Amino acid sequence: MRIQLAAFAALLVAAACLPATASLPDYPANATTPIQNLVAVLTDFGTDDYYAGALEGSIYGANPSVRISTITHQVRPFSIADGSYILAKAAWRYPSGTVFMAEVDPGSDESRRFIVLETTDGKIFVGPDNGIFTGVMDELGLARVFQITNTTLMNQGQKSATFRAFSISGPVAARLAGGTPIDSVGPMITDPIRLSIARPKRNGSQISGTIVHIDSYGNLLTNIPGKLAGEAGIHTGDPLGISLANKDYNATYAITYSDVDNGEWLAMNDPEGLIEVARNMENAAATANVSSGETISLSLIS
Repeated sequence: MRIQLAAFAALLVAAACLPATASLPDYPANATTPIQNLVAVLTDFGTDDYYAGALEGSIYGANPSVRISTITHQVRPFSIADGSYILAKAAWRYPSGTVFMAEVDPGSDESRRFIVLETTDGKIFVGPDNGIFTGVMDELGLARVFQITNTTLMNQGQKSATFRAFSISGPVAARLAGGTPIDSVGPMITDPIRLSIARPKRNGSQISGTIVHIDSYGNLLTNIPGKLAGEAGIHTGDPLGISLANKDYNATYAITYSDVDNGEWLAMNDPEGLIEVARNMENAAATANVSSGETISLSLIS
């Protein structure tokens, strides 16, 4: 007992000697301070082959102290529209100063420009100039764009005609995350490519727009704001006609999937406040044989 009391007394003495601030970590007062040495990656490489690992290796090779955050390597193969959507929805949640490297480049055209784009909230995006950054330009705002021409920032030893992310996007992103000035990559440009996306519109009780993403369940995510449905006189429980790829489907304007029976079509507002079209417990995209980028319309059935 005396030994235990002595040990307890020693602990009390030691605790009394600690500075008053030692009990809590010293967090920075400004949580909006731009982050450094972080590269967030998005590709359609998948994870069954070596491509994703080789890309991360090229990033670490250019900046061994960098941290890599994987958004996804599972973008629908060759779908720039899906990549643009996923990137934009993920990017706004990252802190200012994050460098994003995106690679969805069908055909890997050797004449394709590679660019570095900065948004108005201080985030940097690196990748092919093929429209992949349409979503972030629209949602985060465009500050400035540069074409990558400075070969000293690339990994010339890893040059590949088909996977230029290994030699260009990855290394450049890594070096930018490490503090390399954005304007050192090459000349400023003013004409980055944007995807051609039909803007949402209303014509009486009909609303239309574009399928901007198909998720892993085959649900169709559109760019049509839910408030446009209200303006068209469409309310919860109303019957709808959905036009997709020259085919029509009967649906219900619902709150959630379970509002309709299995296999039935529905439209509802997604977490972003945009209209999503789905088949309960079924794959809507496969049923209608549609892809991202196609138009869609919904009409109130009176």
